Amino acid sequence: MSSLPPDGGGPPPGVPPQPRWPQVSQAPRETRGVAFFVAIFLGILLIASAGLNVLLFLLSVGSMAGSGLGGGSLDGLYDEVHIAGERDAPRKVLRIPIHGAIAESSNALLGAGGGTVTLVERALRQARSEGVQGLLLDIDSPGGGVTDSDEIYQRIQRFRRDNPNVKVAALFGDMAASGGYYVAVAAERITARRTTITGSIGVIMSAWNFAEAAKKLGIDQIAIKSDRTPFKDILSPTRPMRDEERAMLTGIVDELYDQFVSVVDEGRKNLDRAQVLAAATGAVYTAGQARDLGLIDEIGDLESVREWFVSQLGGDVEIVEMRRRPGLGELLFGGVPGVTAPQPDLAQRLLLNSTGPRFLYFWQGGR
Repeated sequence: MSSLPPDGGGPPPGVPPQPRWPQVSQAPRETRGVAFFVAIFLGILLIASAGLNVLLFLLSVGSMAGSGLGGGSLDGLYDEVHIAGERDAPRKVLRIPIHGAIAESSNALLGAGGGTVTLVERALRQARSEGVQGLLLDIDSPGGGVTDSDEIYQRIQRFRRDNPNVKVAALFGDMAASGGYYVAVAAERITARRTTITGSIGVIMSAWNFAEAAKKLGIDQIAIKSDRTPFKDILSPTRPMRDEERAMLTGIVDELYDQFVSVVDEGRKNLDRAQVLAAATGAVYTAGQARDLGLIDEIGDLESVREWFVSQLGGDVEIVEMRRRPGLGELLFGGVPGVTAPQPDLAQRLLLNSTGPRFLYFWQGGR
C-alpha cells in the first residue's frame, strides 16, 4: 500500500511539511541606450568648450595687457634690465632691439607680441614715459616691407623732433641690410661691428612664373577681366609678362628706390646725393667698406656706443632695455616675452605671402 496522500502532493506521514517560498521572477536587466552615451559625450564637449573659452579669454586679456593695448599705463608690465654702463646712473639710454625681418604680424593677440612696428612704437612710448636721455637702435635685420621700414623710420624721426635733447644712435649686429639700413639712418650716429654686413640699398619685388611649365602640362589660368582693366592680372604666374607690365612695375620700383636714396641723403649729412647714388647699387658691404663709403660713422661695439653717449650727455650712462613680463599664454606654452623677431618663416612670407608679391626693402641673401 502506498503511504502517499490521496492527492499525491503532500509529504509522507510523520514528516513535517516544508515551507513553500514564493518564487521571485527575474526582471529583465535594463540596458543603457545610445542616447545615454550621446548625452555623456555632449556633456564632456560642453565642459571642454567652456574651459577653452575661459582660457582664450584669459589669454586675450593677458596679451592685451602685455601688448600695451587699451591705452593703459605700461607701469608694472615691464622690467628694466641692465645692459651696459654704470648701474643706476642718472642718465638712461633705452636699447630698442630690431631683429629679424621687418614686418607686422597678423595678430597681436593670443600671445603674439605684435610685429616690428608695434614693438618699436611700444618702446618709444616707454622712452617718453621714462624720460630717457638716449635711444640705442640695436639692428640685426635683412630688411623687410617697404611700408613697415618707412613706418619705423618716420616714428623715430618724429620722436627726435619732439625730443630734441634725446641722443639717438644705431648699432649693427651681423647685418643691417636694405630696410635694416633704412631704419638706421634715422639715428644721428651709426656704429657697425667689424663683422657686420650692410648696404643693399634698393627695392625688389619677387614673383614666380610657371608659364612654360603650365604650357607643357596643358594648364591654363582663366582670368575674367574688363577690357578697361588690361593690367588686372598683372604678375599672373601662368602667362608671360608683357613689356608694358614690366615697365609699369619697374617705374614703381624706381620711385621707391628714389625714396630710399632721399632718406639716406637726408640722414647721412656727410654724403651728398651723388655719393649716396654711387653706393646705392643694391650691393652689400663689409663694415670697413661701408665706413669708407660714408654709410656708417665708425666700427665698434656696445662699449664704443656707450662712450659716445657719455661724451654727448656729459656723464655716466646706463644702457637698459624694458622687457615685458611673461603673459599667461607664455607661461602656459613656454613662449619668450618681449622677443622682437617675428616668426621664423616670416622672411619667406614677405617674398610671397597669401596676398601675392610685395615691394620690399629686403636683402634676399640675408634670409
